[in-house]
Amino acid sequence: MKTKILISALALFLITTVSVNAQSDQNIRQKRLQKRENVNSNRQERVDKRNPNGIGRVDDRVERRGNRIDRKQKRTDRRVNRRRGN
Repeated sequence: MKTKILISALALFLITTVSVNAQSDQNIRQKRLQKRENVNSNRQERVDKRNPNGIGRVDDRVERRGNRIDRKQKRTDRRVNRRRGN
């Protein structure tokens, strides 16, 4: 009799533990999804602010690439000027 009670208590404990873990995993997934949605909406707001009429496509990566190319060009210009003696 005692063993049946112990086994049923252990089974109940395991079932509740598994369900609590599943619930916390679901909460974590939900929070990550929410965070990703917030990041995407913030990014879209920044794009809309920079390009209010929606002409063409404005992308962060393209702008960063443009800045990088400008920096490289500036460095190249300095080297050329140094060689020319300006």
